[in-house]
Amino acid sequence: MDRWQFLSQNPPPPGEQVLHKQGGVRLYDGDSRSNFDDGYVDLTSHRLVVKQDNMGLDLFRVISIEKEEGGFMRSDKIILRLHPLSEREEAVDRPVKKQKENFIKLSFRSGGQSEFYQYFQKSLQEKAWVPKPVEVRGPVKREIRAGITGIEKKMNQRAKLDNSNISKAFQDLDQLMEMAKPMVKLAKNISAKIKDKQGEITEDETVQFKSYLLSLGIDDPITKDSAGSDKKYYHGLAKEMFLILDQPIQDAGGMMTLTDAFVRVNRARGLELVSPDDILLASKALKEASLPMSLHTFNSGVMVLRTSNHSEEEVKQNLMNQLESVGSFTPEEMSTNLGLSVILAKERLLSAESEGLLCRDDSVEGLRFYPNRFLTEE
Repeated sequence: MDRWQFLSQNPPPPGEQVLHKQGGVRLYDGDSRSNFDDGYVDLTSHRLVVKQDNMGLDLFRVISIEKEEGGFMRSDKIILRLHPLSEREEAVDRPVKKQKENFIKLSFRSGGQSEFYQYFQKSLQEKAWVPKPVEVRGPVKREIRAGITGIEKKMNQRAKLDNSNISKAFQDLDQLMEMAKPMVKLAKNISAKIKDKQGEITEDETVQFKSYLLSLGIDDPITKDSAGSDKKYYHGLAKEMFLILDQPIQDAGGMMTLTDAFVRVNRARGLELVSPDDILLASKALKEASLPMSLHTFNSGVMVLRTSNHSEEEVKQNLMNQLESVGSFTPEEMSTNLGLSVILAKERLLSAESEGLLCRDDSVEGLRFYPNRFLTEE
């Protein structure tokens, strides 16, 4: 800890830029906790800065960094290997007089270790504190065109320029995604206005605009790194799922298969895709998060999400009314009439059959269900 200096005694170096900010960081002197706890650390191109404690650490003192993964009741950390002080430097007044080891640790109690490590590694590689050599330009050479050779040379130069432009375009992709966030926020506000003024906007225009919103996705999807712990991550993902799926599930009659939910959630999250296991665990966390949506598993093993205002009795009554009007249903016919997936239509028919409301006819023409007349006729 004796490598840190007082900020008030050392003005910012020229050209210094803030690269990343991180809260909830605890400092360790070697393997021992220090008195600097739960603070904000700014990573700049030249230093680590802890403003609330008036101290900074020059990055040229860092030999290397490495990750130390946490575990049960232990947070993730980054280890900094440091150069020792010279005798002249030891005489300078510092926030901590003596350091136990030639390394310190940053403990990330609120998550964010991976992202901070990436910025840190990049800063150490670029070494902004090292003076850059001044480029001396020689005399400009006049280009001499020499038939086919000159044409080939010109084509090669143009190809190199195109490759350079493409590389820069990919480097700017992160900035483009950041710029898209205000667009998403603006689109959501416009969507709300559409709902308030249904009479002034045609249905086709409304459908077209909603498709644009769906392609944009959500502006800040939760990740395991940003959440800090599995429990917070799955609770946060459950809330995102509810925001994304609540209206589509209601439009589908109050129920949606987990596979359809998986596709919709990943489409809305854009590049931050989630695995089927994450969707399943987040679905189980819906109840713990007190959200009006829950996971239901049919006897066949098919899993669905359904809203809390979804009434099984209303669904069964609607199914029986449909059957009375047409006489019988195959799962495919029910899927077409009610606008459901074939899997969900079949599960509803099998569920009604298990309660004795329907009878089946399983023949070479396929599976067909009829109302159980024994319940309604004497």
